[in-house]
Parts: sequence; C-alpha cells; structure tokens
Amino acid sequence: MSIKLRDIKTKVIREKDGSYAIACSALGVYTVGETLAEAKKNFGEALELHLSALKERAIEAVA
Repeated sequence: MSIKLRDIKTKVIREKDGSYAIACSALGVYTVGETLAEAKKNFGEALELHLSALKERAIEAVA
C-alpha cells in the first residue's frame, strides 16, 4: 500500500467557543488550540511525535 502526500487531507475546525481543532484522520493526528496559531503549533508538534513513533516501529520491524 502506498500513500501519496497529496492524498493526505488536514481539516481545520473552528469550534463554537472560538477555539480551533486540526484533524488529519489519515495519519491519526488531532490537536486543538485557543487560537489558530496555537492549534497549528500543537499540530506540528503532534505530527512530529507521531511520525517519530512510526519511524521507530518501522525500524524495529525491519531489524
């Protein structure tokens, strides 16, 4: 199975309370923030952690 970067969608959601949620269901990464800038920052951090964990698992599986 192959996934291309252009196939991965990220959705920004403005909540009723004015905060923001960012979701990427294809990768299983979700985050929130009081502002859009905070939500983007949190998403970047969450994405880095998620991809790092996937990389470690892949390396272990190959070893």
